[in-house]
Amino acid sequence: MKKDKLITILGPTASGKTELAVYLAGELGSSIISGDAFQIYKHLDIGTAKVTKEEAKGIPHFLVDELEPDEPYSAADFQEKAAKIIHDENEAGRIPIVCGGTGLYIQGLLEGYSFLPKVKGRSRWEALLEEKGKEALIAALRDFGETDIPPDPQRMMRKLELLEAGEGKKEANKSNSLIYDGPVLGIAMDRSVLYDKINKRVHLMIEAGLLKEVESILASGISESAQSLKGIGYKEMIPVVKGERTLEEGEALIRKNTRHFAKRQLTWYRRMPYIHWVEQGPSAKDIWYREIKAYVISYFRGEEKDGR
Repeated sequence: MKKDKLITILGPTASGKTELAVYLAGELGSSIISGDAFQIYKHLDIGTAKVTKEEAKGIPHFLVDELEPDEPYSAADFQEKAAKIIHDENEAGRIPIVCGGTGLYIQGLLEGYSFLPKVKGRSRWEALLEEKGKEALIAALRDFGETDIPPDPQRMMRKLELLEAGEGKKEANKSNSLIYDGPVLGIAMDRSVLYDKINKRVHLMIEAGLLKEVESILASGISESAQSLKGIGYKEMIPVVKGERTLEEGEALIRKNTRHFAKRQLTWYRRMPYIHWVEQGPSAKDIWYREIKAYVISYFRGEEKDGR
């Protein structure tokens, strides 16, 4: 069966994925699918670094601004929605670009994980958490032989989904296990440069009105325990809104948590050996973009020559 074609751009937060994706989509006449766990929520704009109308440059973006902040969203939901979009775009003669940094979402899509079915709208692990509590999730992780236990139930459930999805997949991390035909590009840069970009972006978010954005979301009746507000930038600002933390303390905590998140992203990507890493060197950004475009075009030309 012929595979649908797909271009994937991933990398740590603040690495410039969106800008690169917009450039490639414009050059190739393509569209972009957000692989972010939080950009799908309406009203969460500043804290998710959601692409603006001006930044999008007319490129169609999918899985952005589609859900209300109190609606659930999971890797399985992303996989189902993205797979349909990818197929429809291929049928229309376009090769879409998945752009994001949520490791489980991207890996689950590319490798075709079979996520657990919902139980009355909940996953098996959500049901277990509700019925038996956090300790039951910890016990389940240990049953899988895990010793690195995430600190919160949400991440525990995501890890359990990944572990169970990977059962019986002897070559889960080999390139021939990918269910889509296309390059997987990872943006790499010096760690100190990345952290500096993160710090600057967080400060710009604060200046752009992140506090007011969180105040507005909470004032609309969305619970602070909503899944959408578990994202970095939002969970740190809720205590600021409540007067339990200063704005400066909130900004410092977002910076720290974002740097830690970027480190976890890079750790996750190491389990995806099919990533083709692209690192910007001394050349200008426009030259770097053209080099990446040439690589993508040559990839698909090579596939055509091979008869695939």
